[in-house]
Amino acid sequence: MVPENSNKRVQRASRTIGKGTGTPEEIREARDVLSNYRLAHAFPLNAVTVTVRQRALEVNPNAVVAERRKRLPTILDKLKRHPTMSVTTMQDLGGCRVVFDTVAEVNELINVLVELPRSKNRVKRVYDYLRDDPGPRDSGYRGVHLVYEYGASKKEYHGLRIELQVRTLLQHAWATAVETMDLFSGSELKYGKGDADVLRFFALVGSLMAYEEGTTPVPGAEGRREELAAELARLEASIGVLERLRGYAAIVGEHAKTDRRNTLTLELWRTKGQLTVTVHETLAAAEARITELEALDEEDLDAVLINIARISQLRDAYPNYFADTGRFTAFVEACLRKDV
Repeated sequence: MVPENSNKRVQRASRTIGKGTGTPEEIREARDVLSNYRLAHAFPLNAVTVTVRQRALEVNPNAVVAERRKRLPTILDKLKRHPTMSVTTMQDLGGCRVVFDTVAEVNELINVLVELPRSKNRVKRVYDYLRDDPGPRDSGYRGVHLVYEYGASKKEYHGLRIELQVRTLLQHAWATAVETMDLFSGSELKYGKGDADVLRFFALVGSLMAYEEGTTPVPGAEGRREELAAELARLEASIGVLERLRGYAAIVGEHAKTDRRNTLTLELWRTKGQLTVTVHETLAAAEARITELEALDEEDLDAVLINIARISQLRDAYPNYFADTGRFTAFVEACLRKDV
């Protein structure tokens, strides 16, 4: 698939979707334009991944390398959240990820790729979320991103950008846990949106992981490790994030491989730590149940509707899902034991 539209047309299509003001026909055409632009990233993504995989395995033969294109519904949702944005400025339509054991291995790969001689696919920018430029995100996210611009033999793909994320196992475990919480609680923690205590919980864990790996702590969570662990213990006792993650993992295990197109409703009573999962045959039945729960107006109750297909997508995005969430839980439990 090659790009079939000019950048100007792609930008117009982005505005049409973002503002939602076009006719049904205009919106359909805009979706087609954006779909083509997304699919066109497959070739440059593969080209970058081939190089990255070769170099990553030279650093550590057990490195995990994966590639993935951003899904069209995700792109459309982002444009609706940011109506002035264009997909031509999105650097992660095609994404490659490498997961290593240590920060030293992350650093080694980054240095190799940035200094790679004769590479036609150029590294345009390095975002270091471990140390500085720009440093860890307030959410607690940590890792290193490289933005590539394709410039090799196929001229029709020139200028398309690919994002490479390089993380350690701990950093990836944190990201997996956040994705899980966002899916099952309906929050947007990775965008800094959600329950303030849960946001603080993940910022604290991010800082404790940074101390463990000898990198820069998360802004707003730079205290001594003992202080951070004590605050984390208080939050866990109050909001029970680990218990939620265990419950969510059980749901993923049960429903991730199903072929059914049903919808789930989740009812989480935070104080009691009680999680109830109901499978509904129709979307209408699930929506009716959510309406009933919301009518209770209980601050202690989280009620969320989830399409089973999204659980499968979570497993696809995080193939080592259970190992990653287990690693996150084990790390937090170790921090809490030290505080006791």
